[in-house]
Amino acid sequence: MLLKKLDLFGFKSFSDRTSFEFERGINGIVGPNGCGKSNVVDAFKWILGEQSAKSLRGSEMLDVVFNGTNARPAMGYAEASLTFLNDRDLLPVEYDEVCITRRLYTAGESEYLINKQPCRLKDIKELFLGTGVGGGCYSLIEQGKVDTLLQANAQERRFVFEEAAGISKYKTKKRETMLKLEKVEQNLLRLNDIIEEVQKQLRSIKLQAAKAHKYKERITRLKELRIKLSLKKYKMFKDEKAIAQEQIQQAEHRCQETLSNIKNMEAERDSVQININELASSLEQSQINMTNLNAKIASTHDRIGFNHKTIEDLNIQSDKYEKYINVLKNKIEEAEGGICDLSQDLEKIQKDLSEGNSNLSINETELKQYLYECDALQQQIEENKKQVIDMLHKGSSLQNEIGSLSAERDTIGNRRNKLLKRQEEISSELERIEYEKQGLAEQRDKLLGKIENLEACLSGTNEKIKVLNAGIQSVDNDINNQQQLKSRKESRLETLEDLEKRFEGVSSGVQAVLEESKKDNGLISGIHGMVADLIKVDAAYVFAIEAVLGDRAQIIVVDSIKEIIRAFDFLKEHDKGYVRFLPLEDIRVEISETSIDLNIPGIVGRAVDLIKSKDGFSSFVEYIFKDTIVVEDFDTALRLSGNSSGVKWFVTLNGEVVEPGGTILVGKGNMQIGLISRKTELENIKLELTRIEEEIKAYADRKRIKGNEVEDLVCKADEFKREIDAENVVKVSKENNLQKEEFKVVELSDEIDVNESEINEINEHIENINLRERKLSNEIAILNDQRKVLEYHVVVSDNEKIQKEASRANIQNEITELKVAMAQKEERKDNINTSIGKLKRELQGNKEDLTSTYSEIKSCQEKTVESEKGITDLNKLLEELQAEKISLEKDIVSLKEKQSICNVQLTETSRQIDEYNGEYKTHEQVINNLRLKENEFKIKIADLEERIRDDYKVELSEFTLEHGEEDNELIDWESVPLEIDELKGKIDRMGNVNLEAINEQTELEAREVHLMGQMEDLQKAEKALKDIINKINITSRELFEKTFNEVRIHFHELFRKLFGGGRADIILEEGVDILDAGIDIVAQPPGKELKSIMLFSGGEKVMTTIALLFAIFQSKPSPFCILDEVDAALDENNINRFIQILKEFAKYSQFVIITHSKQTMSIADVLYGVTMEEAGVSKKISVKFEEAARQVA
Repeated sequence: MLLKKLDLFGFKSFSDRTSFEFERGINGIVGPNGCGKSNVVDAFKWILGEQSAKSLRGSEMLDVVFNGTNARPAMGYAEASLTFLNDRDLLPVEYDEVCITRRLYTAGESEYLINKQPCRLKDIKELFLGTGVGGGCYSLIEQGKVDTLLQANAQERRFVFEEAAGISKYKTKKRETMLKLEKVEQNLLRLNDIIEEVQKQLRSIKLQAAKAHKYKERITRLKELRIKLSLKKYKMFKDEKAIAQEQIQQAEHRCQETLSNIKNMEAERDSVQININELASSLEQSQINMTNLNAKIASTHDRIGFNHKTIEDLNIQSDKYEKYINVLKNKIEEAEGGICDLSQDLEKIQKDLSEGNSNLSINETELKQYLYECDALQQQIEENKKQVIDMLHKGSSLQNEIGSLSAERDTIGNRRNKLLKRQEEISSELERIEYEKQGLAEQRDKLLGKIENLEACLSGTNEKIKVLNAGIQSVDNDINNQQQLKSRKESRLETLEDLEKRFEGVSSGVQAVLEESKKDNGLISGIHGMVADLIKVDAAYVFAIEAVLGDRAQIIVVDSIKEIIRAFDFLKEHDKGYVRFLPLEDIRVEISETSIDLNIPGIVGRAVDLIKSKDGFSSFVEYIFKDTIVVEDFDTALRLSGNSSGVKWFVTLNGEVVEPGGTILVGKGNMQIGLISRKTELENIKLELTRIEEEIKAYADRKRIKGNEVEDLVCKADEFKREIDAENVVKVSKENNLQKEEFKVVELSDEIDVNESEINEINEHIENINLRERKLSNEIAILNDQRKVLEYHVVVSDNEKIQKEASRANIQNEITELKVAMAQKEERKDNINTSIGKLKRELQGNKEDLTSTYSEIKSCQEKTVESEKGITDLNKLLEELQAEKISLEKDIVSLKEKQSICNVQLTETSRQIDEYNGEYKTHEQVINNLRLKENEFKIKIADLEERIRDDYKVELSEFTLEHGEEDNELIDWESVPLEIDELKGKIDRMGNVNLEAINEQTELEAREVHLMGQMEDLQKAEKALKDIINKINITSRELFEKTFNEVRIHFHELFRKLFGGGRADIILEEGVDILDAGIDIVAQPPGKELKSIMLFSGGEKVMTTIALLFAIFQSKPSPFCILDEVDAALDENNINRFIQILKEFAKYSQFVIITHSKQTMSIADVLYGVTMEEAGVSKKISVKFEEAARQVA
């Protein structure tokens, strides 16, 4: 399997879509700190299912989504994909190329995909089981966590070896199988309890079903007779109804004739009414026309008056316009005179402005000449000042240099004095170091002896801990056994309580009554429960008491008959079957006539004495069991039944019953309903659970005591270890101090030589400084002379410039005065122009108003002529309207006369209609009487049909059609009612009948078969699961042992190769199964004593970890390995050794290594650079081997 490609989009700092394509061999990833290299490693972990945000260097999982920068917005989701080439079918899928993708949206939703198909995280983890790839496996070693494998405890370290052995997938499968097995065992316990309960119910329900069959036969016969009798009555009522219907038809015919006459007269009346309505409509229209005509006449008079008023108004308006024309003419003459005066003033001002402009031009020319001369003088002054300043700066610089040379001379002089003093100190230090070396050697030898004594004490303490742990393990086994027993008991208790809750074994009627009585607002009250609920029996007598009770165990005990009546109504309403009740108020316990010696061998005692009842219910126990004796066996029961006086029932402990009259019930459990035995078992199980919990608590106390002893010894052992480690630390410290002292001697000798050389260089440098100071002083004197000459020239030029500035100021004042005078004249000119423009606009407006007024006068004259013509036309129209009004008045008189004649005809027709209506009502009364008779027979028929329908769900009309009429002469109709009464009596005497027993029997038999099949399936599943676990253990043990031995050999070889000698080993925990044993690491670098791995230096830990991981690789190569700066703690020599081993392993595994080492970069086949050209955004660049080599060089 080959790691082919890593794709990132929006993951951490990789905002843009980025792809890393990996080659076989070694792939390097390089870049400066903080550029995002380790984000590549985080991407590998995240894709393979890492769920810890802390492990991904974040505070929450959403931190992996690109959060945006100042230049880029945040992303909505993060996506990362790994692509593998499955050329060796190492992954259990059918694809040659497998792509694993993980997405996380900022809304918190997450997705996993395999080849772009959605999947679960579990699917991805199972895909890589046994390959060495995945979270926490040895294929990925993170930055700063190289020595994690060494720091882990023995059990944590084992995980890596299991992954290398390929048994992690077996362990996962074993855990799943163990959970399934535990579930199957629990199901078996529950199923066995259910089967036992179903079998008990089935034995009881068979007797009830036989009684139900007989009951149904009698009910069927009763139904048949009642239907036949009802059919006879049904036919008789149908015949009587037919006669009544015929009489109704005759009466309806006579009524119809009378109704026809009424309709003819009503038609004639309607015709007259129509004529009346038409005349009324015409009259109403004529009156409306008259009203409209009067309105027109009045409107015409109004219009004539309006025209006269309009002519008068127009004459008045014309007079007003004539007066306004005279006013406008005066305004026009005044405006023309004002314009002429203003034009003369404007010509004078323009002449003055022309003379002022000429004078201003002459003065401005003189001003420009003065400005030019002043600027030239200023430039010369500035240039001289600049030269003076430059000379001052140069002189200051030279003076500063002299000061610096003087300070430098003082500094190096002080340095020379310090060096001379240091030489004296070094000589004293060398003498002191030699003395301390002798003391450190003596202290190291004493520590070695003390460490050997402490290790002997530690070994003895560990032996005691092993003995105590074995004792704790034994107690744990006892606790586990009790826990399993408790689990079985609790399962059985849960089953029994469930049966109690569901009223299993109780008839539907009893169940309905009990449930209703428990409701807060139920219809039934005063219910105390079943007989079985109110008594308690020891387990030894359960079979005997249940056999005597039989169905009576379900008798419901109530306070009085009132509760029974309410229960009866409830059962009848809801059709819930039969229930037996026992009212406490009616119980009369008679003194038992039993006279039998209870000391006779074989007699256990009176049943009453063996039963415990709840407070207040002893009377019904005495009532039911007063004549019952419990005996040991069936022979005793038979022997005593014929010789006892007053005893009616003998029952054995096994449940055989000798009943009154000689009836004998035999066969164990033949009549058992199981209600009492179930309650007894419930109580016993609760007591047993209490006992088991007490035993578990006692075992836990013993375990705690031994655990405390172990803790004390472990603390003691830890104290020994700490003392050993502390002494080792001190010993190593002493050895290190010796080495440091020797190194100091070499350093101090070298320092003496270096200091001598530096003193000679300082003396030579001081001489050079003195020469440079003299040269700089001469240069400063020359610069001062040149500066004084330039300062004189600056003063002369400055005086000449002041004189020029005064002349320029005088000319400037003259120019300003001229500009002010000209500005005033310009303002006067603008005002005159504004006034002339205003007068011209007024003149033009007055002329336009004059023209408009002439037009208005003409319009008034035209409107006057038009109004006079309208008055003439309106007078002519008024004459025509008066003639039309006279004609309309004549038409209205004629219409009123015709309307009076039609009203007389309408009165006569209405009188004849009233006579026919009286005759119709008489016929209708006859019909109603006949219909009442018909309805009477209909009600009788409907009542008969409804009664049969309610009782038997049969329609009499359909029954007649299907079966036809029987030969009634063959039936003795007088005996039918007698037979019906006889059947009702027999049915009533049968008492409570459980009709549901037939269906319950069928259901229970089917359920028993189904449950037995489930039991067989579960037993097969249990055996199969145990076989699987056994096979997994065998395979896992073989694979682990083989891999462990191989890794052990390779680890020893690689350790010697990396360290150039020494020894190393891995050891399994003693006395523990190989599948659970922890793994310890022992290592001793060359030239050093065996010591704790935790005391190794950083480089030694890294080299030891690399040796162990590569040993695992050599035994079970992972398809690829990611190393994140594992070489950071190695020096140059160790890096060379690491590189050599890496080259060997790269032949059969693929490596991705993140590094800063140039030596490690040099062996990479492909180099990927990660940069951050844009702040917060990582970018990838790739370099082939040849280019990478040039960069490294």
